[in-house]
Amino acid sequence: MDIYYVVRSKDGKNGAEIFPDHMLRRQEALSLMRAGVRDRIALQEALSLIRLGVASHLRIPNETHLGDAVTRAVACAEAMAVDRSVTVGQQLITADPEPGSPQHLACEAARERHRLLPPAAGNLVGETYISRGWPSGEECARLAHKLIYEMGYSQAHVARIFETVDDYERPAVWTRQGINRLLGEDDGEERYPRYHYREKSGDESRLEGRTHLLGASVSAMAVLGDEGAEAAAKTFDDSLDTPHHFVLPVDPQHPERGLAYLAALIMDLGCVRTLYVTSPDTVFSSPAQRRVMYDLALFRGVQVVENGTRIDAVDDNPHHNRLLREGTELFAGLRVRENATIVEETRSLAHARQTAAGLRDKGLSLRKIATRLDEEAIPTLSRQGTWSASAVQKLLNPKQESDR
Repeated sequence: MDIYYVVRSKDGKNGAEIFPDHMLRRQEALSLMRAGVRDRIALQEALSLIRLGVASHLRIPNETHLGDAVTRAVACAEAMAVDRSVTVGQQLITADPEPGSPQHLACEAARERHRLLPPAAGNLVGETYISRGWPSGEECARLAHKLIYEMGYSQAHVARIFETVDDYERPAVWTRQGINRLLGEDDGEERYPRYHYREKSGDESRLEGRTHLLGASVSAMAVLGDEGAEAAAKTFDDSLDTPHHFVLPVDPQHPERGLAYLAALIMDLGCVRTLYVTSPDTVFSSPAQRRVMYDLALFRGVQVVENGTRIDAVDDNPHHNRLLREGTELFAGLRVRENATIVEETRSLAHARQTAAGLRDKGLSLRKIATRLDEEAIPTLSRQGTWSASAVQKLLNPKQESDR
């Protein structure tokens, strides 16, 4: 199934004139037109559905919807890393064969991240929340919960989505009532969730560093290198004012305690304070793998030391560093989205009312306020369709409307 990503323009066009009939569509706020992938909520939602196997092709009206070349390269690379395709306008995007080009570098880094930590492969904190293809009833329910409470689709629309992409043999045809029963069960006048649904705030999904992670109170020094690496790491540790709790040797050749294990410790558990590396040419399979591992560590606030020298930037080229970091930020955000329903404050009724009230105080008409709310991709009261002047009036004066 295709998924369409658009940024609404000031003239009111939002891609509907190009994509008139589609089931999956994510709209970005106009104010994020120039933002990087870290802050593009709708883009992350679209890519998360691609990673989970709900959609297989990302369609974008034209390059302006992706901002600059770095954002475009990183977004396209993420989809292609899971063997999915992207079309921008009429152009099918491919990995650029020219070494050093933004698309080539982004694709190279994205592939390395996915080799280390494949999508929905579980993590060290807990079990897989939703795996690719969502084969079990519990994972179907969690995906439905995500589509409804994170992305604003109705139960009937979710049933249509499931029916369209379902490649598995299920016991019944998908319906709105079936989605409702899948999500929860009634006991008299009370309704209870059928499964555990994990929720996180959008702000939490975009956090850098490791202080918010489960193992942040632990201070480990991970060591990669030749036979003398562990001894050199302990000497380095003895020179610190605050030594680490322990040294953790990592063997790149070990099937369970290799680089993938280290990447999970850094990204999911947050127990690694320092990454100490000797002989990088022998512990990493390629320069790209070294850059990716170091940037994952730096993103999580981990000190990286290579042959006794602290590494603060992976590449001497600032443009390459930005390309790498935006890819890391997107990758980290998508991993969180695979393991929870993300609740964005900017999609809430309270935010809509606050925004509308602020615009009303500036003297804008109800119709212009409706246009602004649509531009910022703020859901309507019913979470369906677009804002109207009457809907804005009801938003601003709910008691007055209910008394009529």
